[in-house]
This record gives sequence, C-alpha cells and structure tokens, in this order.
Amino acid sequence: MKLTFYGVVARVIAAFTPIKKNQWIFGSDFGNMYREGARFLYEYVRKEHPEYHCTFITKNPTVKNEMDEKGFPCEMNLSFAGMKTIAQADVVFTTQSGTDIFFAYRKKKRRFYYIGHSQPYKAAYLSTPKHYADRMFAQKKGIPYLVNKICRYFVNGYDYRDSVFYVSTSEFLVPYNKMFFGENADIRITGMPRNDILFNDEAMKRERWLEGLEGKLVITYMPTHRDYGLGKVTPIPFINDKNIQQWLKDNNVVLLVKQHPNMEKRVEQDYYTESIIDITRQKYDPQVCLYHSDAVVTDYSSAFIDFLLLKRPVFFYFYDDYEKSDTGILFDVKDDFPDKICYSESDFFECVKRIKENYDSMKPSEQIVSKYHKYVDGNSCERYFNAVIEDKI
Repeated sequence: MKLTFYGVVARVIAAFTPIKKNQWIFGSDFGNMYREGARFLYEYVRKEHPEYHCTFITKNPTVKNEMDEKGFPCEMNLSFAGMKTIAQADVVFTTQSGTDIFFAYRKKKRRFYYIGHSQPYKAAYLSTPKHYADRMFAQKKGIPYLVNKICRYFVNGYDYRDSVFYVSTSEFLVPYNKMFFGENADIRITGMPRNDILFNDEAMKRERWLEGLEGKLVITYMPTHRDYGLGKVTPIPFINDKNIQQWLKDNNVVLLVKQHPNMEKRVEQDYYTESIIDITRQKYDPQVCLYHSDAVVTDYSSAFIDFLLLKRPVFFYFYDDYEKSDTGILFDVKDDFPDKICYSESDFFECVKRIKENYDSMKPSEQIVSKYHKYVDGNSCERYFNAVIEDKI
C-alpha cells in the first residue's frame, strides 16, 4: 500500500509535469543495482553525447551514494526529485522489466526501450510454457486481482511490450527474439550494450573482483535458475569429491560457482575451498565474471552467448531434465557444440582436464562465434544509440 500511495503522488506530478526534450532516464535490476545494459548505455551517452541529459533511477541508497561520489546524475525512485525527473523524461531505458523504474507512465511523446539482459535460449516471456504462464497469472478475478490492477496502475508505468524495438546479436537469433516478444516485434541487430565492457581492459581494472586468482586457470560455472527461482538450487560440482578437488588444487585450477540471481535467496551459505568458490551471494557483475573467466560452463543460461565474444572455451553441463520438467529451450546447442556436452560430473571433469591440457582446442570456431554474433567489436552502445536516434520523434 505504501507504493500505491507514492504512486498516487507520482500520478499527480506526472499529470502537471511536461515532458522535456532530451531527458533520458535509465534503470536496471528492478531498481536495485547499477549494472547491465542500462549502466553501460548511460555511461556511453553521457560521455559521447552530453547534449542528452541522462539520469539513473534507483531504489537502492547505496547505488545513489556511490553515483553521487562519482558525480553521475542519479535519483532515488521513491523521492520527489526522482518522481519529477521521471515525469519529465522523454525516453525511458530499462533492462529487466518495467519495474526497473516505478512511475514511468505512458505519456504522449515518451518512448520506452527495453534493452534486455540476455539473448533467448531458454523459454521466457511470450514463449513461456502455458502451465507456467497460468501459474504466474493465476489471480485474474476477484478482489486480489482488482487490488493488483489498481497497484499496477499507480506504480508500474509500462512493460517490455511497449518497447520501440528489441535487441538481437545475430540473424540466427532474430526468430527466437520474435518468439520472446511477438512475431510483429521490431528486432534490431545492434549487439548487447552490456557486452561492450568485455572489450575494455581499462574499465575492467576498475571493476570489483576476487583477489588471489592470479596464475590460476579460472573456470566459471553459471547455471540458470530452476522453476523461476522456486526450484532446487543447482548442486555444486565436485563438492563431495576430494580427489577432484585435490587435482584442481595441484593443477592451479579454480572453479567459480555463480548461481542465477533468481536462486540467490535459496543459497544459504557460501562454499569456499582452495579450488571451488561459490560467488553467488557476492553480487559480482555477470560481465565482470565472464571477462575474468578462462572458460565458462553453463546449462540453459544464455551467458554462453555473451562469453563467445571473448572466443574462450565454453561447454555445457546438463545434469537434469530441464528441457521437459522446467521452462524448456528454444534451440538445441548440441548442434553447435557436440563435443562439449556433459551429463555427469565425470563428463564435467573430463572437459576441465581437456581445457587444462589443450586450451586452444576447446575454443569456439569463428563460424560458431559469427553465428551468434554479427558484431565482435565492443561498439554495441554506439549502434544502439544510433538506432534510438533514428526513431526520434
């Protein structure tokens, strides 16, 4: 109800506050974090196109304080200044959903851009299986539905379906983006703005990261969520195998485990040894994790698509029947990575040994990289910005 009260105030402010030209606002991670495509596009526009007034909107006081220290324009979402800034914005950029920024209502001459935080691999959004969609939207009648609808009117401004266009990284992925967002969705191949930092060594030096990994072969395990964060946490490989842990230690190999953010609340404690480190609750930026990884292991997470830009080894660990029991996938990576698929911990360990013994042989081919990425250059923010300007009213 508190949010609804703020929303009533925000609705009044929005009604009496005209849109200002070239006032752009950005938000990510449901307002909790400063990262993802919104962050990097925000920084790009501020640096390269200062004629646009950019403000980051957050619900996290820590983010606000850190950005104030850097001199980066930022406002708290649940504040008068934040509501006024939002009301004036003619362009709104978000990454996760419309709830990245509360009170960004639909207004005349306002445009919305859903930058996105991944490329399609597992089913989600409009491709979500019916049994999941029915459960997620079960309350469609009665008082709870009415209350929810009223709250959404005052708090949630828009959703991803209001976006002018959506981002893809290659022609191959365009049809799957349309499965996500609708057959009539406008899909632009610009590359993902969040991935530009993978090409910026100097910027990466300023990012927060683990210490003590110098000289180690770092393999990062990044599985996706289970049951939209309600399922079982993915088991940590080799946690009960002291022999493999000893081999990792003897061979200077470290396995980092980063569970999907949806599963973080179900991770009760960090697991730490000399050779296996669970970094799930340490909230490292996913792109920073990728950059500092010599190889990546995943299952049904599209993190592998981002990682291909670095042209480093990637392989897959399918330890359960996710394709049938969970949301499912949109295409089969077995067609592209037939020799890099694991179904057991022993398979997993064999891939680790192959990476250690013959690293270059495990790298993806140029053909595979180009299938998933039209551009491998770190200029996605520039292309995205140009696409936005072309749509300018």
